[in-house]
Amino acid sequence: MKKIFLVYFSLIAITMLSACQTNKYNNVIKEKTPDPSIRIEDLDNNNKERPNIFYFDTEQGRSLFEVVFWNKLEGNHYYQGQIKNNDVRIDRVFKGKKIEVGPLPKNYELAMTFSQKEPFPSTILGKVKDDKGHTYSWKQSYEREDADHDYLINLPKFKGKKAKIALRMIWLNKNGDCIGVADKFFILEKQ
Repeated sequence: MKKIFLVYFSLIAITMLSACQTNKYNNVIKEKTPDPSIRIEDLDNNNKERPNIFYFDTEQGRSLFEVVFWNKLEGNHYYQGQIKNNDVRIDRVFKGKKIEVGPLPKNYELAMTFSQKEPFPSTILGKVKDDKGHTYSWKQSYEREDADHDYLINLPKFKGKKAKIALRMIWLNKNGDCIGVADKFFILEKQ
């Protein structure tokens, strides 16, 4: 009886361990491109009556999400476009679209997260265009600062009061080939 119990316990333990293990390389390309969750948190606001977190949810009309390229591992098809900088024409993307403007507090944290079951991008190519016509671009890897933080977006300071944001996510395989490109768009207004 003890042997049967030990065998069953071992099988359950192995199953649980293998099911819980996940990392950047265990995640595989799915049929659908993952739409990340983006949130901005006001780090100065401790008021319980007014929420201090704003989510840029695509389904609620607070952001836009567009897939540029997604390889479902059907052959050796890789993205042939450039992946060095964000070449999105922001004004064209937002033309005729209505999305809710999000707040940009003075002291904030802008974070992007994916489900643990989805592959993470390798790189984020960002672009900001403010209401004064200034454009700012940057590149950052999709890495976690520490265990207490989500994956933070390093938004550059801009001069205007309101800005349109374009985040281009780049997925690379282990060989450095581009297997996915998607864009997330939203608008921020300084508080």
